[in-house]
Amino acid sequence: MKALKNTLPASIAVICAPFTANAVEVCHIANAGTLIKGETASVLIDGLILEDQYDGQFHLPSPEMQKAMFEKTGLFETLKLVIATHRHGDHFDATATRQHMNETDDVQYVLPAEAVEGVKALNPSPVQMDRIYSVPDDTQMEWTIDGIKVEAFDIFHGPNQPQNTGYRITVDGKRFFHTGDISASREQLEAAGINELEVDGLLIVFWYGMDEDRKAAMTKSWKAEKILPNHFSAKPAPWMEQFGGPDGVMDMVENSYPNAIVHRREGECTTF
Repeated sequence: MKALKNTLPASIAVICAPFTANAVEVCHIANAGTLIKGETASVLIDGLILEDQYDGQFHLPSPEMQKAMFEKTGLFETLKLVIATHRHGDHFDATATRQHMNETDDVQYVLPAEAVEGVKALNPSPVQMDRIYSVPDDTQMEWTIDGIKVEAFDIFHGPNQPQNTGYRITVDGKRFFHTGDISASREQLEAAGINELEVDGLLIVFWYGMDEDRKAAMTKSWKAEKILPNHFSAKPAPWMEQFGGPDGVMDMVENSYPNAIVHRREGECTTF
């Protein structure tokens, strides 16, 4: 297992020429799962999940999508990096991660330290553990893996919740921030080093901007060209009725965020 650090060995780190502005696709996988697909390297965030731990409350990738992840076909042909924001089962699946390591040999994994413990319990080989970058809690760091720039930020999940790491990912010159499950105030975001961070796309749980104070915190923390809300429920619930059901919730969210893009279907992509 690799410790998080600023400079990686030459065999791992790739010192790149200045990023070019190639087209990058951002694709919805399931729940908060997102694929950032570059020309030669792609990143999967919070999408490598096989097991439903929440009785259908959250979307899982379809069997066809799961198969493509493990075989690195279709959308995942250039997959080089798998990232998890935190250890909750709708964002991270230790068994799926262990299986994915068995079936690929050129993919690296960036996981919060708490999530790494789940993989360790499944007895991966030393070679497999060396493909994992463990992110300590309360950390702000950056490094480069296979030409992908990754910046890690500690983002408050909420009281009595696990470590949650947000990431700014740069692929082919395009920058995207995935917050994971966020319950942070503006003061907490500022303390984490998130101050007017420039991004092409901000991937954030849909409910965060529904509160005016948090919406103000969001606009002061990120300078985002587009907002991509995620983590919509897979099950209808009574509270949704005031908006006309699940589709109405998505419509409401799309109209509430500036420059919002709401992906409604698995595999739906937007080009940046």
